[in-house]
Amino acid sequence: MESFKITTDTYEEKGSLPAAYKGKKLAAYSFILNLSLTLAKYLLFLLTGSASLLAETVHSLADVLGSLLVFGGIYLAGKKSTQFPLGLYKAENLAALLSAGLILLSGYEIGRTILYPATVELQNLDVTLATLLFMTLPIFFFSRYERQKALELNSPSLLADAENWRTDLAPLAIVIAGIAGTRFSYAYFDRIAAFAVLLLVVKAGYGIARDAIKSLLDASVDKATLEKMSQIVKGFPEVTELVSLTARNSGRYIFANIIVRLSLKKLKAAHETIDRIEQEIRHLIPFVEKVSVHYEPEVRDYLRYAAMLAKSDGAISDHFGAAPFVALWEKKTADGEVLSREILGNPFIATEKGKGIKLAEFLAERKIDILYSREIFSGKGPSYVFSDAEIEVRPADASTVDELVNRKQTFHRDNDTCG
Repeated sequence: MESFKITTDTYEEKGSLPAAYKGKKLAAYSFILNLSLTLAKYLLFLLTGSASLLAETVHSLADVLGSLLVFGGIYLAGKKSTQFPLGLYKAENLAALLSAGLILLSGYEIGRTILYPATVELQNLDVTLATLLFMTLPIFFFSRYERQKALELNSPSLLADAENWRTDLAPLAIVIAGIAGTRFSYAYFDRIAAFAVLLLVVKAGYGIARDAIKSLLDASVDKATLEKMSQIVKGFPEVTELVSLTARNSGRYIFANIIVRLSLKKLKAAHETIDRIEQEIRHLIPFVEKVSVHYEPEVRDYLRYAAMLAKSDGAISDHFGAAPFVALWEKKTADGEVLSREILGNPFIATEKGKGIKLAEFLAERKIDILYSREIFSGKGPSYVFSDAEIEVRPADASTVDELVNRKQTFHRDNDTCG
């Protein structure tokens, strides 16, 4: 099956109908054709008394009920009230469960017909065979047409419906074979065909009931869908860990809750990434109604610090680019244990122009998390480097670097950074 991407409803060209309207119109055609063929099969059953035709009628009726559930789900999903603020998505599941019961009950009646067949000889077999053979033509051509349009409209539901039409040719072929065998004096062929279609009826009823019950009980979506969601989330380079991922069905729609860890400190950048994750999931996975993504900052075992020094003995400098020394140290985030310390000469002290920006880039290359400085960078070149590198700048309100190193650490959370 071709891959596809769900897109928002757009006009394909000026003056054309919206894609959503075209999809609903095609789904309506599918329903009308399905209902017409089901009625025709039932009339042929009345005309012949064939058990296999009765079974195939019930099998087609399951498809008709499925189409009604799709339309009902679309309609009810938009109905919200104070009593049902989240919508009536699961009304579709309740209807599906009732439909499954009716299908299985019909299967029981088919089984009785197979075990205790009528003594009346089957009639009008030639006309029935010709009619059934003719039925294969609209099924075959409509399935191809719907599949083509589904790909044009990027509609997964229409693509699935087209595939369902194509698979409906198999049970119809079984019925034709059974009636053909009966026509040539092999009466038991009809019962064999009826039994084969009965298995499909039971399978359809069981599948509808199983999916409805799972959705009503808030069961998780299938593993393949969860795995696809997981791959989408992990595909974002900002995501360092997928903490949890849960998703459930409600009606024909999917609701997902995701918790991730991000390597980002800025709230704005983190929110933008979360929005992109939600949009990507909704675009690539069919019938996702809502995605809630919560994020946490990346868990760090240690943080890197820097401070500008006026002297190598640790006195804090009033300047940044003109400071002769740079103190660097690392501390554990858990207990504040100092892991390393070093004092370096400012490699750009003799640079005539742009020494502040170059020093800021030097600290960014060393992946500094927090810089202590007495100089104010608002509107200056280094501030943009610090912003891009997500380096938090704090006031150096101490006289020596030892005071800063031994200070109980915190990681601020404000409009620009988060800890």
